[in-house]
Amino acid sequence: MKDKETSSIKATSQTARPYPSTPRPTSQTPRTGPKFFPPNTLPQDEESMEEPYSFLPDPPSSPGSPPDTPTPIHREICVTKPQNDLPMFQEFKVVQSNETPVDNVVPSDLNSSIHAPGNAMVDQPMGAPPSPPLPTRAQTAEEDSILAHLALAEANRSILSQNGVNHRTVLPQFTPTPIGGFPHVHMAHSAQIFDHLDNKVLLAWFQVEHPKFLVRVFDHSAKDIAEKTAIIAERIRASITTIADYVHQETPPIRVSPPQPQGGRGSKDFPIGFLIHKVPEETRNLIVNQRIWSSPDITFEALPFNCSQPPELLFCLSGFTTSDTDLVRKAVADVWSHDNHRHDIDDIFSQCGFQDDELVYKATRELIKSIRVEMLDFKVTGGLSVPHFNIFVTSPTNDAKTWTTLRGFLHLLEYPTGLEGCGTATALFPCQLCHSLAHPRGLCPFPLIPQWNGPKIKNRNTASSTRQSGRSRGGRPGRNT
Repeated sequence: MKDKETSSIKATSQTARPYPSTPRPTSQTPRTGPKFFPPNTLPQDEESMEEPYSFLPDPPSSPGSPPDTPTPIHREICVTKPQNDLPMFQEFKVVQSNETPVDNVVPSDLNSSIHAPGNAMVDQPMGAPPSPPLPTRAQTAEEDSILAHLALAEANRSILSQNGVNHRTVLPQFTPTPIGGFPHVHMAHSAQIFDHLDNKVLLAWFQVEHPKFLVRVFDHSAKDIAEKTAIIAERIRASITTIADYVHQETPPIRVSPPQPQGGRGSKDFPIGFLIHKVPEETRNLIVNQRIWSSPDITFEALPFNCSQPPELLFCLSGFTTSDTDLVRKAVADVWSHDNHRHDIDDIFSQCGFQDDELVYKATRELIKSIRVEMLDFKVTGGLSVPHFNIFVTSPTNDAKTWTTLRGFLHLLEYPTGLEGCGTATALFPCQLCHSLAHPRGLCPFPLIPQWNGPKIKNRNTASSTRQSGRSRGGRPGRNT
């Protein structure tokens, strides 16, 4: 049986694709139809296996050609006019049919992948029907997990290769940002850094293109800045260049424009802000976001070139005999919520462009709700504690005139309590170290920051006595006893 099958297949192959040296039967009976090749089965009839099947029609007889020699004309007919009812085409159709479905098969992304073994990328002839998916096995939970992680691999690599939005740069020359950020420097108004600046200089600063920002130097009075302008400007430029070189290896020269007072050097008041420009935008954003930069050479605060919102500090109250900030907050809220005072606050907000009364009432409610109190532990002679309380709020409007009017009105009110005295607004003076109005130099919080490189709190009286301690009367050096 095996020998018959071998010879039968060989005869079939030779008949379909004859070679010049292979003899060919002169005439064969065409046999077509599914009776010779039932679907997915091989012929079982031994007699039919012995006779080769005819895949091509008999060529026309030629008197001049030998009967067993194939002719080129016959091969040309085979290529140009194939017959669709031949067994070889019927066999192809049987393979493509879906008459025998595969049961219990779960589609798998892993098996259909081009990386799966045995899944070769073979070109299909145009016009041929699409090949059905090959039988696949069920995909395990472990494989599902691996594929899910691989699909997100590029996204994870991208996340880890970038800095976060709130990333804080640590340079060894500067004090690192403490937990919770640097203390806020409170000003009298949002544009205080432009105070006393010459109008021509201010106009020139307006015309400088962005990116640009402003710098306020720590531990330098306005008079110091006027006398040491060149030295301070060079130290600022060197510090900013160090930061810029960290961000960009090749940074163009950075420009530092010093302030000039209104009225010249003979003026009584001096500005304290410097303009920084010709700086890359990424460097500008980094410096402004961290805000405080403290090195052994110079410490400064970086500010954006705008006035975004009114200051939070309203005023400072004294006269209370308690250190309880909650009690002081309640006293302030009660005074503002009083009918007469509440109506006055409503009238002030109604002048800043709120479209209806409901928005005005909401602004007043938000103002009272945002009250925040901070105690300052002032000391007087003998070490007695006389607490002061800074009052902070969040403005519901950015209108400068409305905010100034509101602050002036609230500053004149009294804030009584039942048992703890009556608070009234007291004068504020800027800290000589950080220029904030929220505390005196002796209560400045910056020198308490870990790894602080900037100026320290100094008692001027102690410093003066220290300098004089080495001399006795008459200018002669004395001994320390």
